[in-house]
Amino acid sequence: MSCSEDREEKGYIMKVHIYLIALILVSVCLPAVHAQEYGKIRALDQRAAHVIKQRNDFVTQVLTSYTIPHERNEQGAVVRIKMDGQWLAVSTVEIVPVLRESADKNQQVMAHELLFYTANGILDLLSELTIH
Repeated sequence: MSCSEDREEKGYIMKVHIYLIALILVSVCLPAVHAQEYGKIRALDQRAAHVIKQRNDFVTQVLTSYTIPHERNEQGAVVRIKMDGQWLAVSTVEIVPVLRESADKNQQVMAHELLFYTANGILDLLSELTIH
């Protein structure tokens, strides 16, 4: 075996070792990165569920304060309201903050406007209740 063949063989063995080390590092680190991303997604899902529950509870609280009969689904979203003796299916509820500008130019939420979209039109309620 010549000296150049010996160097080529050592170079080949070195490349194989580097590839094996890289493969081991990728196989060890990749699950950890995936677990971190899964944890972030799970936390975001939990936060979204909490915000949706707060929103649904607020809508129910406003309807109750106006003594408007209503029905909720399993998730707590208002799906029907009773107006003028008839039940109306609610397709969408929008909550719009009503802002007031103070003397120092800061804006504060003074009320919320709730828009209930039904096939018969839009029920518009103004509430000074705050979302908790």
